[in-house]
Amino acid sequence: MITDLTFFTNEENRTIKDRFKILLQKSTSFDCLVGYFFVSGFHEIYPALENTQKIRILIGMGIDPKAFKLIEYAKLLDQARRILFPCKDERDC
Repeated sequence: MITDLTFFTNEENRTIKDRFKILLQKSTSFDCLVGYFFVSGFHEIYPALENTQKIRILIGMGIDPKAFKLIEYAKLLDQARRILFPCKDERDC
């Protein structure tokens, strides 16, 4: 059994997701500085961040193609909603 928790190796039973789930439950802040961070994988750890007061993620310029498509789809849905159901006043928007 490996007891050194310094590194996340993503070996069986030592994934970064599993380690984050433990560490983040008691964290008050989460700062992540990485060369890349795919938002599509964020859903794997977000429940552990439920009580985190401050989250900051600095990411590179690349984007996960799946996340990009989801963002574009959400924009289209919002445009369609605004056309089909125009805002009556600011509270409706």
